Amino acid sequence: METIRVGKRGTFVIPVKLRQRFNIKEDDLFLAEEREDGILLRPAVAVPVEIYTPDRKAEFFLNNAVTKEDYDAACEDIRAMGLNPAKIPHTENVNRDALPTRAEFDLRMKRTLERQKRSGQSKSA
Repeated sequence: METIRVGKRGTFVIPVKLRQRFNIKEDDLFLAEEREDGILLRPAVAVPVEIYTPDRKAEFFLNNAVTKEDYDAACEDIRAMGLNPAKIPHTENVNRDALPTRAEFDLRMKRTLERQKRSGQSKSA
């Protein structure tokens, strides 16, 4: 155990042996937690927050379209943002013509759920 001194602005130096043992580097962040018997210092993690540009939001809208109607609604929203949907890059390469209509999508989902239900019943029988 080593004694450390608190500086004028409340700073103190963690002894080198402890910094090495716990891999503490300059600019690392810590949480200071008040405890009954003193102060507990724990490592903190800072996660950067992405600020979405209008183009990035538009890309999300288009990539999340699962039906023709969804795609059309996304395009309307993008136009309302003052952007041209045709100029927004698609990471998923969503093509409106390849998407099902809402009715087709609902029918596919119904059939899939029915198949899963039958499959689950046959396994338990």
